[in-house]
Amino acid sequence: MRTLTPDDLPRAAALSRLVGWNQVERDWALFLQEGAGCTVDDGRDALGATAAVIRYGDSLAWISMVLVRPDLRRQGHATALMRWATGALDGVRCAALDATPAGREVYARLGFRDLWGFARWSLPAALPLAPGPRLLRDADWPAVLALDAAAFGAPRAALLRDFAARSPAFVLEGGAGFVLTRDGARGPQVGPVVARDGAAACALVAAARAALPGAAVIDLPDARAGLADWIATHGGTLQRPFTRMALGAATPGDATLLAAVAGPEFG
Repeated sequence: MRTLTPDDLPRAAALSRLVGWNQVERDWALFLQEGAGCTVDDGRDALGATAAVIRYGDSLAWISMVLVRPDLRRQGHATALMRWATGALDGVRCAALDATPAGREVYARLGFRDLWGFARWSLPAALPLAPGPRLLRDADWPAVLALDAAAFGAPRAALLRDFAARSPAFVLEGGAGFVLTRDGARGPQVGPVVARDGAAACALVAAARAALPGAAVIDLPDARAGLADWIATHGGTLQRPFTRMALGAATPGDATLLAAVAGPEFG
């Protein structure tokens, strides 16, 4: 095990692709810019195993990218990397992560507890468009960042600005909501979506979907059953579940404003 460095980013992205995850090299770069990473490196084209942490202010941090190459699984690497991650975040009020069903068992043994669930959905090729959403402008950033901080509970301006620089972003007037998107190795992702009501969420997701090529995905909290039903009615399909978990305090913020999360790697 050693520290992840910028030179490792192509091989980290290769590991993501190998195990079927969606991250591109620029996603991995965010962890080094805003946090840190650790890797098991045996010299192969794809890193052997990884974990990363990203800090959002002083009280919340995310543990991400706990990946192990298939030929190295069941050798204790994931547990060792999780112990590195929790050690790196010692003193943070809340260390959170989003777990797959298999990972949830590992994290529970390390003291993480369930908070709430969400699921990844594939989006249909088109959704009914509604008036209201428009492309994000520079002048919108103060309102977007304030609304996101209220929903997520911690500042993450660098993350949101990076997403918006890469892929289309839309807002509703009057601070009613916003949606960001980003590119991915397997296809674009919609999220986060922060909206004050269901109609606003649907309008934002439809606008984002119309701006994206190919197959796109979105991660919907279980509490947003109405949005999931609307997507399913128009041809979207459920892919897999996740569980948001925390060590220490519960995640801050008003989760009722989160129509879609940024993704399991970013919260």
